Amino acid sequence: MVECIDNEVRVEQRIDRVLTQYRESPNLLYLMRTYLRQVAEVTNTVCTMPDFFDLDTAVGEQLTLLGQRLGWPRCHCICNSQPVFGFDCNGVPSSYVTGSFCDDGVTWIDCGPTGTTDICITDDDLYRRFLKVRRYQMLSLYDPESLTEAIRIMWGENAWIMDAGVGRVVVAPGRALTDAEMAFFQLYPRVLPVAPGINVKFHLGTEDIIFGFGEGWSGFCEDVYPNGTTIDTEDGDPLVTEDDEEILTGPLTRAGHWMCEIDAHPYDCV
Repeated sequence: MVECIDNEVRVEQRIDRVLTQYRESPNLLYLMRTYLRQVAEVTNTVCTMPDFFDLDTAVGEQLTLLGQRLGWPRCHCICNSQPVFGFDCNGVPSSYVTGSFCDDGVTWIDCGPTGTTDICITDDDLYRRFLKVRRYQMLSLYDPESLTEAIRIMWGENAWIMDAGVGRVVVAPGRALTDAEMAFFQLYPRVLPVAPGINVKFHLGTEDIIFGFGEGWSGFCEDVYPNGTTIDTEDGDPLVTEDDEEILTGPLTRAGHWMCEIDAHPYDCV
């Protein structure tokens, strides 16, 4: 790799190699320095070029070129379908655009027109996250640890693998996705480091207790506030006893929320 040093330092390093008998010719030395400075400028330009293509700092066209090298361009083809009749799952968004009978759109999934459209990742920060995750996929890092790292790059430290079984894995962002992030929902399973043949599904809820059995899951009546919570006044101040102790409600429990496995249908329009 070419060492990045000051242009004048690079020039004088070469001038120092001039034989003694030629050092008494100022015109020759001037000519040599003139041309050496031009070479030094080119050399330092090549030397600093990698800094413009650092995945952490590249922007705009530089980031676009990195994406092309990684096989993940800014623009992708996704499905463009009409809203369909459906219901949510504990308020969790669906991979479909759902609506009631009175909304504009079609009634059933198979009864309406579907098509494709191009969508482009114009936001550099979001595109950078996609490219960082793409590196895991290119290296075939299909282990759970790598997948966890990848989804946390994409969505943050609260993202986690909720469940995995034969031929499927369920990942959760751990937070509500923005409208911009949801627009690229069909792209996430295309870029995540998951072995071919494994179906990637998503749970988009923000609740941290999910119904199930075993460690890390929640049953029907799990303690949420084992000691209870304070009883507040209309002004938001907690009620207290004569001894200035807060009055508690007593233990509170609730059932875990359902895990809603959403299929993004990454390569088809259904």
